Amino acid sequence: MNKNNQFRELYGIHARWDWDPELAIMKFTDPEKPTLWIGASVVGTTQGDTWEWTWANPNFPPHSKLDMEQIRDFGEAKGYDKLTTAFLEADEYTGWELTAVAAHILNAPGAYRFPTESGYCYLIYRKIEQV
Repeated sequence: MNKNNQFRELYGIHARWDWDPELAIMKFTDPEKPTLWIGASVVGTTQGDTWEWTWANPNFPPHSKLDMEQIRDFGEAKGYDKLTTAFLEADEYTGWELTAVAAHILNAPGAYRFPTESGYCYLIYRKIEQV
């Protein structure tokens, strides 16, 4: 939450967002603010009451889930089952909690969640550029 608050203080809240899965880029636009292009890694998704890590999901291409194996490796080294289990029971907070852990481990400058047809997709920011 602190990282997202810092992000909002620096860049503000934009009127529109777009996700480009081919480039793994989140784009924030607003008529009154500079456009932001954010390279991102997808951390995981929720569907109903289930969370799935992208490191275990072959439907995500490797460039869209950069460094997610580091989360699993960290979990293995520390004995944290939630980081090493591909599917977990989820409630409305699980996605944010696990994304926060990933953001902390990888020192990401922020995170975002957007709706999908069947749940939510969670990602962390990798590189932020003002265009």
